[in-house]
Amino acid sequence: MIINLIILGIIIIFSISFHEFSHGYVAHLLGDDTAKNNGRLTLDPTKHITLMGLLVMILTQFRFGWGNPTPINLNNLKNPYRDNLIIAIAGPISNIVLSIISILILQGLPLLQLSSSINLKLGGVFIDAAIINIGLALFNLIPIPPLDGSHIFKVIFKHHYHIVDTIDKYAIFILIFSILPIFPINGNLESIIQIVLLPLISYIFNFIITII
Repeated sequence: MIINLIILGIIIIFSISFHEFSHGYVAHLLGDDTAKNNGRLTLDPTKHITLMGLLVMILTQFRFGWGNPTPINLNNLKNPYRDNLIIAIAGPISNIVLSIISILILQGLPLLQLSSSINLKLGGVFIDAAIINIGLALFNLIPIPPLDGSHIFKVIFKHHYHIVDTIDKYAIFILIFSILPIFPINGNLESIIQIVLLPLISYIFNFIITII
């Protein structure tokens, strides 16, 4: 149990760090060095994981948590609306890339001719890594601040200020309501996010396996 939680924690912390690094690196490519100047162009988790976010991860057994948002200065971008959209998408894409890499490694494990027990344990690790990263990508695409999806939403609805302002105003309440496990499903309490995302995670996981 403890070993599984440690492995799970390592996967999540690395995945979040890679996610935030990707935001900063793409911003750097587009002309904004704010993240670089703040020492965020690194995979060092201490630069991307906050103490509070880590404590929440531990207390929830890594079912929920967050990283330190990557600082972006839109004034440094040549095309703020377009570039902000690209920077926002970079995070979820980075997690999808990690999930694809995990599945490729999973499919290549039989070539190593390891013992069945080791093969089973490693297989479980890379399945978890793939599922976690797909989940992080989808979760971050939710159009609620401060998630990446909110930046995408604001670009798409940049002329509909009343919609954007309303979501910004009630964002924290919407997010809390979305993650609270208050809906009884098959004898368990689940959140709106679980109800919506779990089937999508399963579908995308199986889709990736099918195409590679």
